[in-house]
Amino acid sequence: MKEFPSKLSASGWDIGEIKACPTVGFSGTNDSRVILPLSVEQLDLKDQTHTNALVLEYVLQAENSVAFVPVRSSQHSGSDAQVLLSMVVQSDRSTRVILDVGAQILELTNHEVAQSWLNMIPEDKQMQAVVFVNDGDEICVVDRTGLVEPLQTSPFASQSEVCLVFLDEAHTRGIDLRLPDNYRAAVTLGAGITKDKLVQACMRMRKLGKGHSVVFCVPGEIQIKILSLVGKPSGYSIGVSDVLRWAISETWIEMQRSIPLWAVQGQRFERQSDIWRKARHDGEIEMSKAQAAEFLEPESQTLEERYRPRKDNATPPIIAPAADHNNENIRLILERCRQFADVNFSSTQLQEEQERQLAPEIEQERQVQRPPSAKPGRHSIHPDVRAFICTGTLIRSSQAFIPAFQVLKDTSASKYLSVTQFPADLLVTRDFARTVQISGGLSSVLDDYQRPVQWVLTGSATGSGNKRVVKHMVIISPYEANKLMSDILRSNAVAMHLYAPRQNRSYSPLDSLDLYTCHPGALLMNDIPTTLRIQLNLFAGQLYISSFDEYRQICKFLGLASTATAEGVTVAADGFIESAANGPEMPSTFRSSPLKFLMVLMSQIRRDGQEIDKTHVGQVLDGKLLRFDDFQDSDD
Repeated sequence: MKEFPSKLSASGWDIGEIKACPTVGFSGTNDSRVILPLSVEQLDLKDQTHTNALVLEYVLQAENSVAFVPVRSSQHSGSDAQVLLSMVVQSDRSTRVILDVGAQILELTNHEVAQSWLNMIPEDKQMQAVVFVNDGDEICVVDRTGLVEPLQTSPFASQSEVCLVFLDEAHTRGIDLRLPDNYRAAVTLGAGITKDKLVQACMRMRKLGKGHSVVFCVPGEIQIKILSLVGKPSGYSIGVSDVLRWAISETWIEMQRSIPLWAVQGQRFERQSDIWRKARHDGEIEMSKAQAAEFLEPESQTLEERYRPRKDNATPPIIAPAADHNNENIRLILERCRQFADVNFSSTQLQEEQERQLAPEIEQERQVQRPPSAKPGRHSIHPDVRAFICTGTLIRSSQAFIPAFQVLKDTSASKYLSVTQFPADLLVTRDFARTVQISGGLSSVLDDYQRPVQWVLTGSATGSGNKRVVKHMVIISPYEANKLMSDILRSNAVAMHLYAPRQNRSYSPLDSLDLYTCHPGALLMNDIPTTLRIQLNLFAGQLYISSFDEYRQICKFLGLASTATAEGVTVAADGFIESAANGPEMPSTFRSSPLKFLMVLMSQIRRDGQEIDKTHVGQVLDGKLLRFDDFQDSDD
């Protein structure tokens, strides 16, 4: 915990201190008068003494009601805000104003709430716009086209009858809008709402009791508190009077919670005022460094002070022992504290009060969505795989081998491109492709059951200059690698290699297949054709490219423009050169852009939804052109 040795504090007491000229403030309510500084006296005008009772009478009118906010189920894909908006839209009586005094909508901005609400209203309805307060505290309006403009300069300033209104918790006080007589408001409830706060929100409906009405939207946790307070069993209905009774009880709780902080601030103000008086001589301030240091208060605590055990009944004193108990204001502070029973003066309570004022936070509960359970597939080794290991001859028509990209035909990527457009040079064994038993209850989208590439078999032939060139490349499963290890070590026809896609820029590429090789002549290196290497890296999910030349080869393979194209060549927005323009210099097997397919393969299937936009391949799939400088720190 980071703390400073001392702190210098100020509070509302400093603003309300007695000055040469009077300080005047205005408050429409008086429930909080007990926590005003002692130097501030609230003036109750005789003509206004009936206001509190009159407002309560308006709220208790028969046209006002209570509704319960439905509980969002775990299967519900929407947010709490969407649940509330759906409730308002589907209500029996038309509700055209939302007063979120309970701060139930935290995950959306005011603009997003307004736009979402408007989108949920059918266009054949009368409503054409939503009034809200933007981040700059300006009253704005958004229409069905998404246009946002200040309310006063918009056509809707004189057409309030076609507008909905949303006010968040911070703006349910001090906002004055003229609304048609028949408007009804949904008022949300939340933890710690006092009577003043609730009533002020309701009075945004200026004609409450004279045409305007409200419905209180009660979430589940508040419903439990209200029923407990009024002594009703669970499941009973709640009336408007019950809501007001709960708000009044919350007001008392809030006063008890606020008095400790008020008393500490008052004591501090009196102590600092005494320091100022001692420093004032003949109307001038003369203060030494030692006197100035008296304004500081200790903040940091030793381990013993912070963690030593305390008795249950050992509560901190209301006023510090060093305080001047002959001070009239100190005695008044003590007297007011005694009026509130069970007042807790612990530093934790005071700090929590400060945090509550400074940092309202969205409560989030993370839910991990795991793939549905499935029975594992049965492992088996096809005889043709053994024959390939022994002889190096691969039977293309055998059911033991499948073109690698054909494995992805049952994934979400396949809806963007037919897998038949990929070359069939790179193969996988049937055991590699089969991971789970596909039953009727299992989704046809098998993104979560794709096996990573780890073991690769290669069969080579003699090329030009007596160099060995890889002719066949087959990806096998770990089960096959384990069971066939002895056969591979006895064979001169094939080699088995350990491989992993390069998904971190600091790692060296392994696509040369020279990290670990199982072969009697392990030191013998074979040339790997460029197309095979590219297919292997793309299928496995490699994200980084080693050189600019390799980047150009990948673009050529995918039919993408790697540099500025010649005049007359048609290039799509993602960089794919249209098939009509594919000439001899840009050969490609793809008739349409493979980029969306590869984006899903790389980010969702191989990376479990992680972002790849900062990687080489991610930038290529976003349609960006890379430069030679992008690979300088990748060359080894």
